[in-house]
Amino acid sequence: MPRAERSCGFTLVELLVVVVIIGILASIALPNFIGAQEKAKTASVRGNMHTTQIASEAYATDSGAIYASAAALLQPYYPGGSSRPGGTPGTYPLNPVTGAVNESPVAAGPVTSANINTLRASAPSFNGVPGRHTYNRVDAGASYSVVGFDARGYTVPGNNGKILVLSNQ
Repeated sequence: MPRAERSCGFTLVELLVVVVIIGILASIALPNFIGAQEKAKTASVRGNMHTTQIASEAYATDSGAIYASAAALLQPYYPGGSSRPGGTPGTYPLNPVTGAVNESPVAAGPVTSANINTLRASAPSFNGVPGRHTYNRVDAGASYSVVGFDARGYTVPGNNGKILVLSNQ
């Protein structure tokens, strides 16, 4: 009597079990991946804030310990720039959220120490342009603040989760 050949392969139930397991693993991994992307963009904003801080300190070194009155004055101090008379402007950091190149920090205007606490108090809920950062001169050039915004438009923490205010005093 001839022997019946046995077919090799997977049954429908085995295939469904594998598909369900892959689906469960994907549902666990996807939120972690999305969170990692947002953290990377926030870290990039912090790096851009630090670059603005370095540019501001270099400007103050060249101008007698007075910080720039406008963000545009810092451009020669960004990477690739030359602060010599007639020097070339530097390249602003890339906005990690929008991908915009050569995006200047927004100068929100001069700030005084009298209202800096108001700024600090409102910082966590202050909506800005995602990925951008601002430069503000404080107290007629004695201090400045750098504020960055994450992908949702909320401030990136500086000091204690608030605005980063730096001073030469």
